[in-house]
Formats: sequence, C-alpha cells, structure tokens
Amino acid sequence: MSITLSDLNTNQRSAVEWDVGPLLVLAGPGSGKTAVLTLRIANLIRNSPEENHRILGLTFTVKAADEMQSRIRDILGDDSRRIQLRTFHSFCTDILRQHGSQLGLRPDFQVITDEKDRIVILKDLNDSDQVEVEDPEGSLKQIDTMFTHGITPDELPRYFKDGQEDQCRALQNVFLGYMKRLVDENQLDFGSMLHLTRELLESKPRIARQVRTVYRYVCVDEFQDTNLAQYKVLRLLCPEATSNLFVVADDDQIIFQWNGADPKRLEELKSDYSPEIIQLPENYRCPAEVVEIANRLISHNPEGMSSKKEGIAHKAGAGAIHLKSFNDFNDEVQGLISAIEPVPKNQRETCLVIARSNKLLVQVKDAMFSAGMNAEIVSKSQDFASPPIQVMYYSMKLANAPESRSLLNKLCSATGLVDGNMLSAEDVAAKARVEGVTPLRAFFSLNAERNTLEPLATQGISLLCDALDYMSFAREAIKVFDALNQTDGVGEAFPDYDDDKASWERIADQIHRTHGDNVSLHLFLQEMDLSPKAKALSKDCVRLQTVHTAKGVEFDNVYVIGLVEDQFPTYFAIKNGDSAIQEERRNCFVAVTRSSRKLYLSYARQYFGWSKQPSRFLHEMGLINGQ
Repeated sequence: MSITLSDLNTNQRSAVEWDVGPLLVLAGPGSGKTAVLTLRIANLIRNSPEENHRILGLTFTVKAADEMQSRIRDILGDDSRRIQLRTFHSFCTDILRQHGSQLGLRPDFQVITDEKDRIVILKDLNDSDQVEVEDPEGSLKQIDTMFTHGITPDELPRYFKDGQEDQCRALQNVFLGYMKRLVDENQLDFGSMLHLTRELLESKPRIARQVRTVYRYVCVDEFQDTNLAQYKVLRLLCPEATSNLFVVADDDQIIFQWNGADPKRLEELKSDYSPEIIQLPENYRCPAEVVEIANRLISHNPEGMSSKKEGIAHKAGAGAIHLKSFNDFNDEVQGLISAIEPVPKNQRETCLVIARSNKLLVQVKDAMFSAGMNAEIVSKSQDFASPPIQVMYYSMKLANAPESRSLLNKLCSATGLVDGNMLSAEDVAAKARVEGVTPLRAFFSLNAERNTLEPLATQGISLLCDALDYMSFAREAIKVFDALNQTDGVGEAFPDYDDDKASWERIADQIHRTHGDNVSLHLFLQEMDLSPKAKALSKDCVRLQTVHTAKGVEFDNVYVIGLVEDQFPTYFAIKNGDSAIQEERRNCFVAVTRSSRKLYLSYARQYFGWSKQPSRFLHEMGLINGQ
C-alpha cells in the first residue's frame, strides 16, 4: 500500500495526517480538497491495518463519491473495502435497509423520485377521507420544508404563531398521514430517508451505538451544503464533542440555501465540536487574475468567517479575463458564439457557459444550433426519458414491488409508447387476480401475445419472474431495444434512447464496481434511483449550465453571461435584501472560479425588451468603474 504525500503543501499534509478528534478544513476553490479528503481516508486505513472499524465518507453527489472511491481503490486495492463512500441519502437508505424493520419498513422498500407520485399519495389520503388535504401541492411543499429543516410533528408548534393552532394541527396530521402511507406501502422519498434515519437513531440507542462502533471515523465533503436535517443525522453519528469528525467546507460557496444550507451551519459546527481548523487558501486551478477578482468580490460579504484567508494564486497567466458588453441579449449571444468559434471543434468540451437561470441558456442553445454549433443544457435529471429504458426499469421495479399499482401504471404507459398498443393497468391487474399470479407476470403474459415486445415478454417471464435474474433480463432487454431502435422509422421515435442506455450502463457499471457482482435487486434499484441520469456529451459539445449545476466542476474556458441587475443578481435577491444578495455574490464567486484557463464575462444593456444596468458584481470585482 503506497500513499505519497510529497506533492502536498504543508497545510494539506497536516490535514491528511490529522490524528483524532474533530477537524474543520476550510478549503477554497482549486485547493486540492478532494485529494486531501481522499488521502486522509487512505491514511486512516494505512495506520490501522489490524482494525475492523470502517471509515464513512459522506458527499453530496454520486459523482463525487464515485471519484473518491476510484482514487482510493487505486491507492489501497483490496483494503478499500473498509471504506464506505456514500451520499447522505445513500447512507440513510443503507441504514434503513438494515434496521428499518424497527420502524415497519421492509428491506426491499422502493425509492420515489417522481414528485407526481408523491402528490398522488396526498390526493389519495384526501379522497379516502383518511386525512384532509385541501391543497396537495402546497402541502407537499410544507412537508418538504419540514424534511429539509429536520422538523418533527412534535416540534412543529414552535414554528406557528398564537392563533394558528388549527393550521399547525392540520399540517401535523398531513405529515403523519403521509409518512404512515409511505411506510405502509414500503416506499420512501428523499426527505423521509433522513427523517426516518434520525427517528431510528434517536429512538433505538442500541442501533445508534452499533453504527457508531462500525464507523469510528466520519468524513464529510462540502459540509457547507449541509441542511439541518442532514446535520442532525450527523450529530447522531458523532454525538461527542471529541468525535472523529473530519469536515471539508468553504463558507464562500454556500449557494444551496433554497435546500436548507445556511451560513450559520459552520458556526453550529464550531459550537458543537470546537474543532481545530486548517485552512487551504491556495488556489491551483484558476489564473492569478481570476483569483484576484474572486477575492475582491467575496470580500463584500460580511457573513464569512472572520479568520478565513484570501485565496492565494499558484497559477500565472496574463490576459485570462475577457469582459464584453453588448446592446441587447441577442448581440450578447452572437458575441458568445464568436468567442467560442476559435476553439477547435473537437475541444469544445472544454467550454462551459454559465448563466444564473435556464431562461438565458435556452436561447443560447437555440442560437448555437442555428449557427451549426453543438451545445447541450446540462441538468441533473433523476428519471429516464426514453420509453424503452423505462419499460426495462419499471419491469425491474415491479419485480421488486409486485403490488405497486403506480409502477404498473407507469409500465403500461411506457409500453404503449414503445409499440403503440396501450395495455390497461386494470386489465393486467384483473388477469393477475383471475390467474393467481403477480401483475408483472400477467403483464408479460399479455405482451407475449403481441409482436413488438414478444421476445422481451417471453424472456421477462423466465428471467425476471421465475429467477429474479435482473442482470440477464437487462442485457436481453437492451438487445431487443437495440434491434427495435435500428428499425426504419422507429428509432426516430426514441431520440433519448442512446443517451439513456449509456447512462444506464455507466451507472450499472459503477454499482457493480462499488458493491460487487452479487448486488440484490433492491440495492441495485436504490443506487439507480439515487444516481442522476446525466447525458453523455461529445467532445464537440459546449456545456450550458446554471450556477447550481456547475458547482464542483472546472473547465478550461468558462463563459459567464447575463451579468446585469435583475439577472445576476436576480430580481428576487435584490427585492429580499442583503442576505439574499450575499448568496447571489457567492453564486457569482462559484461561477468565476470554475475557470482553469480563460474567463469570459459578458452583459447587455437590454434583455427581452427591458433596459438593464451592469451587475454590481462587475463593479465589486473591479472590472468596471464604481456604481
């Protein structure tokens, strides 16, 4: 086992070699935090070869967890099995698979990713007179707020004013009814994973002690993005002020306040644990000019940690920043296209266009298409868009949850989109009752009588229904759909098929590399549900992303557009005052620090018929004269 620390600077090495107790690593953009966190975990394993405990690493994205897992596997080989790298949600599902029976859950519970399915639950509660739900959509937002902030029904009264007792009781009843329905139907959504994990660890001290014994060290990446529900789970994992809690954070990159992240979270951490603090101000990513304007910008935020050091540039390079102004947004888009055109076509994957909202990106994509330039808006979809892949996916999910009417409806709908012959979920359910078989077997039996999907249906009966061999079923399904997609006139009907197939294969490969070849169906589906279905893009494709989806990435050439008042910062931020402006400033800080070579900034005097002023952030960065 070889761990090389010679390439680390003094502070990085100190963090990697940290022994026991709580540590906060304040790591700015491009500071090598992923390498530090990875080597820290590897070093813990190296220094405890005879120990049986495991190290838990918590991240916020599957991509980050996979990247760290791969790095650690390269360093440690077989010893990496002692490391669990998970997102918060994935970790919670692991705990609930093992111990959820204490709360009435079976280990094969389903994960709900579609908001429409959650609204259906609330509507059904109301229609069945179990709970009065006057506004299902509004109630779901309130439930999600409770989830995000870790608010239990018993804690809810403190958030209501005197005279609002009826509203409080109504929300308590809706929340309790929703949670009971989830558990009764053996399914969870993202918020309930955290809620039930907290409930389990609080109500079952023996289980909490067992989990803490297994995971003696806990490491958290991007801690500043933690919402209160996640932090409460973390506190149960590390209840002592002396716990071996290692967190990496940057308070200048708190941009997910809409999801419960809060600048106060770092202060809570300091109060609860009194951690030692190691700072990593060195920026190895951005050119010196970019580091300079980023420092100027973020210095206008008074809420940052007072002891936080400015970024220190380690990369030279003059002429990295290009600022352009235009008469209107159409001209700005054409200027953007002209700026990207000199980049060789096969290198345009190095180009990232960032805007504050999707509205601008849609127009950019259309203009680039008209100019013969390949561009895609990168989003983090949780669902597959292609009906053929949906058929395969929902078949496997129905095999895992045989009585789910919602999944049966989705499977019938997707099948109808594939072959144009819509089966009724009611007819399938009736056949299942008459023949005494599962709805999935009845579904395949009916489809075996039809030409288009007969091969898949026949294989589904033998592989999925009889043997629960989901891996072989998936391979055979893709063969059937590949042949169908190549049929004249058919492939055009499924434009997302190739992308979804590539996402499926990539995620499946990662699941098996992480968990081994003998992955149970419910664990496979869990990891598939929790993984974003990102589209694979070609080398000639320009990436278009909002600030929030761009966090955590870096590109050679970054183009930040729409830098005007009411766009960046947004109208709502300006309206809501200083705290909202500070978050917008952090958004801008994140945007400009994605660049590793060139940073292109632009604004126009008019957007969609409205005159605009240059963004205050351009002034604060010292790029235009004071406002």
